[in-house]
Amino acid sequence: MSIWKPLAAAALLTVLRASTGHAQGGDLQAAAAQIVKADADFARSVADKNRQQFLSFIAEAAIFNGGAADELHGREAVIADWAPFFAPDGPTLTWAPTAGEVIGAGDLGYTTGRSVFSSKDADGKPIERRGQYITVWKKQADGSWKVIYDTGSTIR
Repeated sequence: MSIWKPLAAAALLTVLRASTGHAQGGDLQAAAAQIVKADADFARSVADKNRQQFLSFIAEAAIFNGGAADELHGREAVIADWAPFFAPDGPTLTWAPTAGEVIGAGDLGYTTGRSVFSSKDADGKPIERRGQYITVWKKQADGSWKVIYDTGSTIR
């Protein structure tokens, strides 16, 4: 992984944190609880291999980093790249949010957490990689939260 992806994610996190303070504290805390729940439900959709539920969390113009491609632009590119996770014998990716914050006017936030990718190599031997991630969420007109940016990094 290029050093620029983790640096870009760190810069994004810094900008998000610097933007806090424009909305009511209680409103932001309630919204943060909503995105943490959305993130956990997003993870559950992959664990359950529920493609339609997974898609319901992704904004049309979402950007994902990582995976088989360097950067994925748009919902269709994301589901194409993530298709193996929905196959009966495909790899698994589990994650759990450890923190979430909503900023500014209460319509943008992020979650962070830990992940585990499991698969098999060409010889059938198990592979496991642990990582950390950041997901940026945008509140939609209907009040739902959708992923607009997602990236992660493997812990060595």
